[in-house]
Amino acid sequence: MNAVSHDPLADLAAILAEGSGQAPSAAFDARIDVVGEDPSLQAFVKHQALMRCYQARYVLLPDEAPAGGVLSALRRHYDEARLATLAELRPRLEAELIAPLAPAGAGDIETYVAAMLAEIRSARENAFTGFLAGADHREDHYRNFLVQSSPDLLAEASASALGVIGEYGEPQSALFRILIDEFGYGAPAKKHSVLYRATMRSFGLDDAYNGYWPWFDTEALALHNAIHWLFQNPRNFFRQVGFLLHAETAYQRSTLAHHRYLREFHPDADARYFGEHAHIDLHHTRMMIDEAVTPLVAKFGAEAGAEIIAGAELTKAAFASAGEHLLGVSEAFAAAGSATWGVPGEPREALGRPVTPASDLSALGAARVQVGVLGVLTDAQDFAAFPPAAIGRVLA
Repeated sequence: MNAVSHDPLADLAAILAEGSGQAPSAAFDARIDVVGEDPSLQAFVKHQALMRCYQARYVLLPDEAPAGGVLSALRRHYDEARLATLAELRPRLEAELIAPLAPAGAGDIETYVAAMLAEIRSARENAFTGFLAGADHREDHYRNFLVQSSPDLLAEASASALGVIGEYGEPQSALFRILIDEFGYGAPAKKHSVLYRATMRSFGLDDAYNGYWPWFDTEALALHNAIHWLFQNPRNFFRQVGFLLHAETAYQRSTLAHHRYLREFHPDADARYFGEHAHIDLHHTRMMIDEAVTPLVAKFGAEAGAEIIAGAELTKAAFASAGEHLLGVSEAFAAAGSATWGVPGEPREALGRPVTPASDLSALGAARVQVGVLGVLTDAQDFAAFPPAAIGRVLA
């Protein structure tokens, strides 16, 4: 990046826009927003930039060959200078956005695992699906949930795949077996990201990876980036194990709640993604405890156990924060007097500038604000009542 620039994020935005080219396919669209001096949007755009840093490690191809051929777009997307710019920026963004959130691990791992299992399995009803059961416009709320969850789930397990490569003994094989389950055991139709795409399509959504990137809010990006911070840094290996321990266990409950909700309120929707997880993650939890956590701690001692706990606690906090935020956005939109539900059109066509509830909304005048794929606020002032990390798009 240009060392003399007054705004390195603006420099990066220009580089990424140029690399994306004109009318890019979703797979090769690596743009981020330019926010100028608005301090309330700085964290949001930094999270966008960090997401692009992490996505640069993925092999991405469009669903259809571009009109000008795929090679030129592929080479532009993975241009060495562009990748070097992202690689240089990434440690600074991680240090500012993610590392301060990571707790220090402490305690006995066996005691921790027993308490974690008991807490998750005795947890109250899923707050979001409980809200939906009594809500109007359930379909709009659920569409927004699917979109905000898609940064990670449309490439599910790609982050954790980075923690499998290498050589570290028998636990590696257990983690690999979990990984190949996530990838459908070699059958494309059973790949979990493919099942998630089917759920999105059944709600009338675009299922392209990155297809909704302008509508991701700060919390959606923060969850994606916390996961990738764990797995794209090998020094976090034991924390990666903690992530999988907590995530595989918590997913049993959350996916079962979503599966039951879909069967009751949207019986025509494709619910296989959630049904599959509610089943298979029972086995994954046992594998994590018996074949990864226990032997790793037996070999490497209490410090390894403390790191596993730290990873599990970071995961717990990241998922809780994202869940509370999503519910808060839904509740705020439902309470807004100027809410117009539903968003038509292709999601990347009109990129109105982003605003947060702390932005100068009075300066928007009669402009409308789009909130995710929930819909549009015809009175921009209503957006002030939304959670702080909510992102809106200004419409003419």
